[in-house]
Amino acid sequence: MKPDERSFRIALVADHFVNPPPGGLDALAAAAEAGWGVMQLPAADYPDALAARILAEVAEQVEEFSRHGYDVVVVGECGGLTAALAAVGLPVPDQIRPATAHELLGLLKARPAPPASSWSWLTASPRPDGRPG
Repeated sequence: MKPDERSFRIALVADHFVNPPPGGLDALAAAAEAGWGVMQLPAADYPDALAARILAEVAEQVEEFSRHGYDVVVVGECGGLTAALAAVGLPVPDQIRPATAHELLGLLKARPAPPASSWSWLTASPRPDGRPG
């Protein structure tokens, strides 16, 4: 069994970096190259009620990730994110506003290892039932 391959890093990415215009910054490619997971934030043109529901769900997931020692960053901006995170008792994570994919890749790779990545049970030898031991 391979050691756990999760990076314990999540980027909350503004929609225009997930669905960039031609020649725009593709945050998905940069995050994948840096080994980060991505959660897409709602587009600016979503109806307010829909965006609020999506952001409430994102905030709940971020709260769970934070409790377990993940590193979370925001790439770009998203109206309503601050309020959604505050509703679950969290501040806004570090925010990155890159101009290029190369800049984003460098910023993501430069972040220190999150606390969750040092959990020894994740890379321990498997038990007879196949679970980490």
